[in-house]
Amino acid sequence: MTLEEFGYNAWFADQIDPDTEGNLTAARVTAIHKGECEVSNGEETRPAKMTGRMRHQARSKLDYPTVGDWVLVKNFDDKNFGRIHRVLDRQSALKRKTSGKTMRYQLIAANIDVAFIMQTVGLGYNLKRLERYLVMVNESGIEPVVLLSKADLLSPEELMVKAAEVEERMPGVRFFTFSNTDQQGLDEVMALFEPLKTYCIIGTSGVGKTTLLNNLLGEEDCLFTLPVRESDGKGVHSTTWRELITLENGAHVVDTPGMRELGNLDVNEGIEETFDDIQALAASCKFNDCSHVNTKGCAVLAAVELGEIAEARYKNYVRLIKEAAFHDQSAFEKKDQDRKLSRFYRSTQSQGRRIKGDS
Repeated sequence: MTLEEFGYNAWFADQIDPDTEGNLTAARVTAIHKGECEVSNGEETRPAKMTGRMRHQARSKLDYPTVGDWVLVKNFDDKNFGRIHRVLDRQSALKRKTSGKTMRYQLIAANIDVAFIMQTVGLGYNLKRLERYLVMVNESGIEPVVLLSKADLLSPEELMVKAAEVEERMPGVRFFTFSNTDQQGLDEVMALFEPLKTYCIIGTSGVGKTTLLNNLLGEEDCLFTLPVRESDGKGVHSTTWRELITLENGAHVVDTPGMRELGNLDVNEGIEETFDDIQALAASCKFNDCSHVNTKGCAVLAAVELGEIAEARYKNYVRLIKEAAFHDQSAFEKKDQDRKLSRFYRSTQSQGRRIKGDS
């Protein structure tokens, strides 16, 4: 496989200085295991580590290599570890904010063309979660496609209802229903993986990501899978690291662990693109700073009342906007808000004790 067949193009080639970096090998990160990378030039795969200088100069973990990255490696042909000198600028980067109050991000994959967002239509079906994934993908500048798995669990009529719900909540987004079990719709989904392009499949554990990859690779149990809990439809993580897999037709797929927690959102552009119908209506509101909540004359609220926008979609939009706004606050503003909430809770408890004492 040539570098070009592996996803290398002029975007990356133009970043390399032949005078100072001509002795380095351009390679793609195919897997990461506890800080160590596996890198490939399309023909061979070698272990590699970042140089101490690169690690020292990194401003955050976002500067570390992730699966799908193109990197420059010294001593690629050595039997020992190659040395990663630099990560080439990414065409796209899928990342999420990790849990907690500090602003930290986790890179999921880089240089992705299309992200398949998988959601089961059975137990665990959750449109709010699906919209959150969609916002994250849109923010990353990656084309989203929704895959509704486990279609065999529903009757054709029930499946049509689910499909209509997704279409109403996510207008304009391509989506497909399929089953890994009885293979209905599977051929159509497999045809979406085109040669030379790089894809990732994201979604919570138990939706069937690994089983889909097994079907794509044409081998039974070629990737380790675990059963789904019957109580809530959730799965146990069968993929504990991210890796880049090349299919027989030349398409490349990043297999990612199921993400149970997306973290807080810092994704204003992603929200605008995901909810572009609401954003278009917001432009015709009477007030430029309209919050679209209990505001007289709000065009968005009028559309919700007329049924032009689904109420559930509107409520999730407002919730995500508020979440993003809180995330954008400075550390001082967040601490001030926490202090005000603490004083409110203390005063409420004190008032409750006085009322109880008076009685």
